[in-house]
Amino acid sequence: MIEIKLKNLCKNKYPMSRSEARRIIKSSNAVKEITLDFEDIDNIGQAFCHEIFVVFQNKNPKMKLNFVNANNEVMGMIKRILNTENCFNNKNVK
Repeated sequence: MIEIKLKNLCKNKYPMSRSEARRIIKSSNAVKEITLDFEDIDNIGQAFCHEIFVVFQNKNPKMKLNFVNANNEVMGMIKRILNTENCFNNKNVK
């Protein structure tokens, strides 16, 4: 298990891009569990959130992805992304 303190990697306290997300988690493929620490992170962008919680998680389904210290704005974005993904996964598309 590794813990990633985003405040040490995102100087502007607002990670927003897919490239930032990939850079942050790229060396984490060998572990079974990741905890993202959102302490001192003001907000996150939709692309950043989607890259970690949907794209990365779908590529690594056996990995457990946790998060801590998420404020209301960060939690809102995570919930929005996960709810949208769940809606698409539950539809019968023919």
